[in-house]
Amino acid sequence: MNASNPLDNFPLVRSRDIEEVCDAIGRIYARPALSPARKVVAVDASVNNCRLRYVALAYSSYGAPLSLQYPETGLFVQLFPVRGAGEVVQGGISATLGPGAGTVISSNAAYTMSYSAEYAHLVLRLDGAALTTKLAAMTGIAINEPIRTHAEQDFRHPAACMLQQYVPLLIETLGAANPPYPDWWILQTEQLLMALFLCGHRHNYSHLFENEAPAAGLQQVRWAEEYIEANAQRGIGLGELAAVTGVSEFSLYRSFKYSRGYSPLEFAARQRAKRESQEC
Repeated sequence: MNASNPLDNFPLVRSRDIEEVCDAIGRIYARPALSPARKVVAVDASVNNCRLRYVALAYSSYGAPLSLQYPETGLFVQLFPVRGAGEVVQGGISATLGPGAGTVISSNAAYTMSYSAEYAHLVLRLDGAALTTKLAAMTGIAINEPIRTHAEQDFRHPAACMLQQYVPLLIETLGAANPPYPDWWILQTEQLLMALFLCGHRHNYSHLFENEAPAAGLQQVRWAEEYIEANAQRGIGLGELAAVTGVSEFSLYRSFKYSRGYSPLEFAARQRAKRESQEC
């Protein structure tokens, strides 16, 4: 097995026993079942997994042709193939996997994944409840129906392209650093990943992003500043600021950037640095 795989500092399982591999995947995600059409006795599996809070990043390769069936999980998944070929079938729709051609799996979808022996991929998993909360904060709209993502990826959208580039870089960063990571960094990283995922991929609420958000008032901007200054010792997400000020994330971000020349999170970073320098 390759000793320098992504996220090797977060090993989940190294095994030639397919049942042991399936059990390990079940502990962090959902236990897959081998498809009856593709019985494999031995594999050469390497699976790594790094969980932050509401987001997990993983790497997996199996060293054997596999076809695995997964149940609904409550997690949204995006696959980033790095070598080999594969296929995902969800809801009767097939998506081809290969370098530069991944797919998005909805939280309420059972699916089957088939891989070639040399196949390997990076994985982004997002907690469904947290993603729904993020969508509500971004749009200011109550989310009454579950989010249903489209399987296909369209990298013409800037957010989808940015996510495609950012995830490998983030995994490289995690692979070179040891936990624990600062709470403020985890918060901001997860918020960024969820925002890019929601903006970059088609789903049944995508239309909410097509209209320009109304601007928040200067009073809301001042409330946000005061809240950030009072809580500079910890990480503050844009969703929390939106809840405090009573406007959507888009509205607050737009008005804050326009009136102050920088974003709320940039202001929070400055306040945190100022507080740390005073404590030294």
